[in-house]
Amino acid sequence: MDPSRKLNDIKIKMAFLEWYKKDCKNKGVGYYDSYKNQRATSDMDIAKHKKYLTNYWKEMVEEAESHPQKEGAYVRMTWLYAGNTYRKMVEPLDIAEYYRKTENRDYVKQGRSKHYVLLEKWWKEDCESHHPMDLLSKKRNVDGNFTEDSCFWAHVEEARFSCGQKGSGGGGESSEAKNRLVEFQRYVMEQIENYAVDSEIFLRESSFMVWWKEFQEIVAIVGSGSSSLVEYMKSGMYLSYGSP
Repeated sequence: MDPSRKLNDIKIKMAFLEWYKKDCKNKGVGYYDSYKNQRATSDMDIAKHKKYLTNYWKEMVEEAESHPQKEGAYVRMTWLYAGNTYRKMVEPLDIAEYYRKTENRDYVKQGRSKHYVLLEKWWKEDCESHHPMDLLSKKRNVDGNFTEDSCFWAHVEEARFSCGQKGSGGGGESSEAKNRLVEFQRYVMEQIENYAVDSEIFLRESSFMVWWKEFQEIVAIVGSGSSSLVEYMKSGMYLSYGSP
């Protein structure tokens, strides 16, 4: 296929995913949870666009790994910007597929594709400092930005699993689960303070809000120390996340 035509196809398929993301949010369900649940025709249709984009970027990353620094700095930066926009948009859908199988655990170590790892690594090494955004700009654009950590939903899923372990007691296993939950709360609060997450995480039916409900139930039964995230959520401040 002609490269310019293929690039145009990539832009069209990314536009489909952006529409899907906005449409899901307008319906009150984030695109991560909508894709994971597969209840609408659009959820199944989007899989075709996702597959095309993933195949394209896997090929591009393999080629770049085989022939590093072949292009100029500007071209590489533009390429990596496009690749990481793809990563932030599409990897959450891979995570949704992974955790749709309830027996799957630890996506970051066991399920993450190498091309995502490399795109993120190259972006941090080559480009991140060239695209700085102050907190005020992030706050203004919080609904238009992608969640910066494309593995955010994997951390949420693991936190839900830890809730189940802590709630069931079990000595050492419960203690490890508690430590993971403490770390998760720190991580999420850091993302919130840096306006690094999309406000869709606070939609009522999102997996994050399901985790919050489960976590509160555990705290009520077994008790747990407070945290900045607990105070933030209980105060209802999340309802105005990103507001002026």
